Amino acid sequence: MQNEEITSDEKLMAMLSHLSILFGGIILPIILWAVQKDKSRFVRYHSLQAIFFHIAYMAIIFVVVFVIVIAAIGFGLGFGTMSRGHHGSDGAFPAIMMIMMFAFYALFFISIIAAVGYEVYIAIKAYQGSYIKIPVIGKIVYKKVYGE
Repeated sequence: MQNEEITSDEKLMAMLSHLSILFGGIILPIILWAVQKDKSRFVRYHSLQAIFFHIAYMAIIFVVVFVIVIAAIGFGLGFGTMSRGHHGSDGAFPAIMMIMMFAFYALFFISIIAAVGYEVYIAIKAYQGSYIKIPVIGKIVYKKVYGE
């Protein structure tokens, strides 16, 4: 990719940008980007990737939660009107809601573990001096930083 000399400090800052998913959230890569944007293109590249990864991940989580809440309300209204037709309750509504809640929390925690694992992998690659690209985000950021 680039033939620029990357110092160990730059590698460390690039790694910390990605590890910020574990501590500091989006604030740390924003600070590193603001401080290093004119000094190191390598740090700027990795900090921008980390910033946009945080934003994309949070947007996806919000959309998924919104869809699940709407689906839960829809199921609740549907089962609520169905159960009003007879006097006995067969317990289907609570069982389905429990299954939906379990599935939601399982997927939510799996997505957190996957995002953290992926960012740790990219942090390790950044510390090795690699220009690894996050799908979609990496290509856009690379063009912005390096103009290629």
